[in-house]
Amino acid sequence: MAARVLDCPQCGAPVTFRSSIAVFAVCESCRSMVVLRGAGAETIGVMAVLPSDLSPFQIGTRGEWKGRGFEIVGRLRVEWEQGSWNEWCILYDAKMTGWLAEAQGLLMISFAATLTEKLPAEASFYAPNLKLQFNGASWTVTDVKTVKYRAAEGELPFAAPPQESRVSVDLIGAGSGFASIELDGDDMELFTGEYVEFTELNLANLRPVPGWDGEIAQEKNKTTALSCPSCGAAVSLRAAGQSMSAVCGSCGAVIDTATPELKVIQEADAAVRDLAPLLPIGQRGKLLDVDYEVIGFVSRADQWSTWSEYLLFNPWLGFHWLVSFQGHWTLVDRLSSMPSETANTVYFAGRLYKIFAKGSATVKGVLGEFYWKVQRGEAAEVTDYIAPPEIVSREAYPGLAEVTWSHGKYVMPKVVGDAFAVQNLPTPEGIYLNEPNPFTKKWREIRWVFFLSLPILFLIWAFTMPTEVKVVDASFVFQRPLLPTPAPAPTPPPRSGSLWDTMDKLRQQSGPTATPASAPSPAATPDTQQTFFTPRFQLTGGDQRVNIEASAAVDNSWLDLDIDLVNAQTNQSIPAPLEIAYYHGYDSDGSWTEGSTNAHIELPAVPAGEYFLTIEPSADEKIKQLPFTARVQSGGAFFGNCIVVLVLVMFYPIMLVWRGLRRETERWSQSDYSR
Repeated sequence: MAARVLDCPQCGAPVTFRSSIAVFAVCESCRSMVVLRGAGAETIGVMAVLPSDLSPFQIGTRGEWKGRGFEIVGRLRVEWEQGSWNEWCILYDAKMTGWLAEAQGLLMISFAATLTEKLPAEASFYAPNLKLQFNGASWTVTDVKTVKYRAAEGELPFAAPPQESRVSVDLIGAGSGFASIELDGDDMELFTGEYVEFTELNLANLRPVPGWDGEIAQEKNKTTALSCPSCGAAVSLRAAGQSMSAVCGSCGAVIDTATPELKVIQEADAAVRDLAPLLPIGQRGKLLDVDYEVIGFVSRADQWSTWSEYLLFNPWLGFHWLVSFQGHWTLVDRLSSMPSETANTVYFAGRLYKIFAKGSATVKGVLGEFYWKVQRGEAAEVTDYIAPPEIVSREAYPGLAEVTWSHGKYVMPKVVGDAFAVQNLPTPEGIYLNEPNPFTKKWREIRWVFFLSLPILFLIWAFTMPTEVKVVDASFVFQRPLLPTPAPAPTPPPRSGSLWDTMDKLRQQSGPTATPASAPSPAATPDTQQTFFTPRFQLTGGDQRVNIEASAAVDNSWLDLDIDLVNAQTNQSIPAPLEIAYYHGYDSDGSWTEGSTNAHIELPAVPAGEYFLTIEPSADEKIKQLPFTARVQSGGAFFGNCIVVLVLVMFYPIMLVWRGLRRETERWSQSDYSR
């Protein structure tokens, strides 16, 4: 439909209505509020002048959303007790009007919708965290506030008299869903849509941003200057139109900058003069490939510690926070979707976050400017959930009936220092709640190599390991030798008769003679040692593993085998002693066993050649006779070497896992919540 152009009833200047459903427009010449009345128009007052701002949007900006184009045709400046924001009226697909909200650095596109369920029209019914079901979706209330129209420009689909108030209820749905319920007496309007990213909208005909656009050299780093109502000093605004409060650099007073009528929110105190931010207010830098300017500084504290928060601003990407504690840094942004929350965990963007800390955080001091009317002493209930190096935080502001969620990621101090040209930042102390675990990170980097190397190693062993071959299997019987019975001494003949008498006389005449040594008694001869020999066998193929096994049916007894592997050509021997022992019984704890009826020994790198075993057994005294077997196998893997290789392969990964667990234990020791 062609645009309608009417003369302003107040000054006669042309007023354009480009949308078929536009009924309200602001005359650019006299600021009169022009309302269509049938074929004509009339004025209902004069609209306040819009405050200057750094918004990149303007009437005539074009973009694209969900495959369809839109154009900005008007703007409302909506105000509430703690600040204000822009509602840009868009002509979507040249057929319908919608809204592009620009609030606290977030962007939302929404359209009027019909409410399918009946909801109460009383504002008292709505409160933060209230769960609602309507229009086929689940919603959570995040904010309830009374708003009014501060100023407008361009054309709008309804009349927007200034100072007309209503209650606005903001809600978050699944994913990036957004909804707003407007309550005006008994009337209720619903708007639904989504949070959007600036870079997703394919925007054109944007307004040059003073102080940021490189092509406007004379405006580079330009700020908007105001006069402090307390001391008269100049106060520079670096995010004009989006900053709702600022701190005077001269007197330290907190100033309300939401409207042109500047007023002091809070007088300065001694604490402000002691603030010494590490990143100077006004410093610009490129952090993680995004240009930011430090525009605000907040010192916060709970009952245990104090930390610093730096507000970063980019006119196209909005606000981010850089949180610093004991040398650790985290880059934080507001969430546009509600995490799935349980008692002690939240689930967001495919990750599970566990509760780490919960408490009240109080603002101790502020410098610079902010997108809400910050004050010293302002308190919020903060709950932190972590999945290092990331963190999700919930902040509830009881006095503001508002709940916000944010998401942060750990940033190395050197990255921060390099970005903002600040040297000698403090060295990190201790383990921070979302500091990445270097051992866990390294394990994640190598684990796929580790898990891949294990099957490869086993495959190599399976295909390269020589086959074990039995080369001898012999059976023997241990027999305890019996001691021989000594023979009786021969009885000498009776000494009588002349011959004996004659010999005795001769012996006495010749004197004493040497007695010959007697032979050892048969009873004093030691037992004969049993020795067994196996058949000879061949070892071929170079140095190899030899496994010698033995078994015997010992029962609460033992059998020792003194075995030697003997080279038949060189007579060189390799000792391979084995002990077979097996015991069992009962005690107060029940039955027990110890040992085995089998034993084996592995000999590494035995040279090729012809060999046999010599076996000298000994046994428990109660064993008189006992069969036993001896087997020799060659080839196969020497598992001692395999274990060494396996330990070497697994040592580093196991060390990383162990140290990672130790570090997590140390981290969680600082939390009031167990893992």
